[in-house]
Amino acid sequence: MYIFLRTALIAALAGWLFETLGIFLPWLLGPMFTILLISQFTSLKLFWPKSLRTAGLILLGVQIGSSFTRDAVLLMWLDLPYMAFMTISVVSLSIVLGLLFKRMVNESLATSLLGSIPGGLAQMVVIAEDIPSANLTVVTMMQTIRIFMVVTVVPFLTVFLTGREQSELTVQAFTFAPTAVLVGLLVGVVLYFGMKRVGFPAAEILAPILTLAIVQTVTGEILIDIPYWLTAFAQICIGASLGLQMEGIGDKLTVRLGAAIVLNNVLLISFTAFIAYLLAKWLPDYIFLDFFLSAAPGGIAEMAITALATGGDVALITSFQLFRLFFILLVASPIVAYIVKKLDAKSGA
Repeated sequence: MYIFLRTALIAALAGWLFETLGIFLPWLLGPMFTILLISQFTSLKLFWPKSLRTAGLILLGVQIGSSFTRDAVLLMWLDLPYMAFMTISVVSLSIVLGLLFKRMVNESLATSLLGSIPGGLAQMVVIAEDIPSANLTVVTMMQTIRIFMVVTVVPFLTVFLTGREQSELTVQAFTFAPTAVLVGLLVGVVLYFGMKRVGFPAAEILAPILTLAIVQTVTGEILIDIPYWLTAFAQICIGASLGLQMEGIGDKLTVRLGAAIVLNNVLLISFTAFIAYLLAKWLPDYIFLDFFLSAAPGGIAEMAITALATGGDVALITSFQLFRLFFILLVASPIVAYIVKKLDAKSGA
């Protein structure tokens, strides 16, 4: 208990310090950087319970879901071709970069591809566990370093981009509709436990997003309004968890492996910026920031937090990120795993 309280105090103070200094995404990056540095360079014991990370993701999912108004959901159908174009482009380049990574560090094909595809740390590791030729340590490092780079580099890049002013954002009035809230709670519980039962990843954040999108679209009501302090609490929970999740990564890296992973991610982030530029030129009614955060190979939670802070269209960005997540988990990863297993069987690996 003492170790947890110490960790919580450090995380909260780090967020407050970053907020005071005016650093971008203070309540996420402050705890993440501080806890990562302490765990990496000192012998101080830190602990963060999984339950708090889950609570943070659920709260963030609720906040993201509240942006899915009826109009936003209906507009998503018009964006499907652009979602498909962006997703297929990013996943295709990820596979090419995986092949390049294989040549650079002489890792197995399974390791290189599963580490390069931006499908999420936990999800890719679970898939890698089912493939004997995959090196779990390297896959974990590749996905973890990508999260670290995207969470640090992309938000700071957005500082130089033009978002929407508060007056330009569509603000929907929060109304308490008891029946709709009760229906939302029931749908959310069923979705969450249904997803957990079948082992679907990221249920903590996807269930509330889908629940609010469904209920608010059907009823036309805005069911909840998350206050700033609760959003900050959610970000602390996620940031502290990310910081501890990256513990010990530096001890496992070689210079050659680290350079290859960094190059892999720099090229991928640069390519997503290029794709965002093309779409912004092609569709002048949208802004570059929205497409950049939509294409960035980070997690839904991290990109949504960045969107909230920069004036991005949270519903649009989350829609694109969700589409890519579903495509990678349901289409790209199973195909890659199947092909790799067939090749391993032929080579006797």
